[in-house]
Amino acid sequence: MKPEVSVVIPAYNAEGYLAETIRSVLAQSYSDYEVVVVDDGSSDRTPEVAKSFEPHVRVLTKENGGPASARNLAINNTSGRYIAFLDSDDLWVEKKLALQVAFLDDNPGVGLTFGEAWMFSDEAGEKTIAGKIGYTGEATFRSLLFGDYIPNSTVMIRRACVDAVGLLNESRELIAVEDYEYWMRIARSFPMEAIPEALAWYRIRAGNLMGDGRDIDNGLTRAIAALREMERQYPAVWTEQQVDRGQLLARLHVRAGFAWKQRPAWHEAGRKFVEALRYSSHPRVFRWIAAAILLRRWS
Repeated sequence: MKPEVSVVIPAYNAEGYLAETIRSVLAQSYSDYEVVVVDDGSSDRTPEVAKSFEPHVRVLTKENGGPASARNLAINNTSGRYIAFLDSDDLWVEKKLALQVAFLDDNPGVGLTFGEAWMFSDEAGEKTIAGKIGYTGEATFRSLLFGDYIPNSTVMIRRACVDAVGLLNESRELIAVEDYEYWMRIARSFPMEAIPEALAWYRIRAGNLMGDGRDIDNGLTRAIAALREMERQYPAVWTEQQVDRGQLLARLHVRAGFAWKQRPAWHEAGRKFVEALRYSSHPRVFRWIAAAILLRRWS
């Protein structure tokens, strides 16, 4: 009998976190699921940690190719009507699967659902909450063009989404934003809706792909790569969505400049503000820069 939910966990050099991640799945109040962990060519004991949970967990191994290729391998080797993504160092709240299965059952037109996630660090078993991520207002393709607000480990999609839009993009240029690009593709064909509560714990640590937010330039480059992929697939995207491309890219650069200012690193901040003006010199961009310089909070 097919499970209702397929849980997909890509893992690369995650031996220090993977066991806790898997335990958060096995502790779910909902039980009709399968779990597939894909070891993405780890050089540590990640495969051994994953296999210690057999037969409750199925373990696949492959050469290193990035999270998208690992998730794709898992998707192709699972059969659940719903697919739930979980990063190898994140955790789920106990009712996560139950809430989302009930939500998708009650809303057959929705293709993707997600929620918020607590950001936390863990030292000596003590969790410290640093805030919450995930915007749970109206979720649309257009709104995603302005930034990724969907925490990967809170997402559940219908397998029908995969049938319609295909698998994740395995391009190396999209590593760390392969999920963002996927949400946008799904949003072109399916409605998305959020459950407005925390469904997962996002671990802040050195070495994970998103790090702790300090890799500002890399994050900007990756976000732009995802948008350019949208342009490649949908050449009329900006006209269709009535979005000024230049102002959008300028805003991303101002946001990066504000992040540099917060460090503080004014030289780098100034560099980003100048780059923003190269994309657009609209008065609105000047106002954004002024706000980013003067205000303590800006986004």
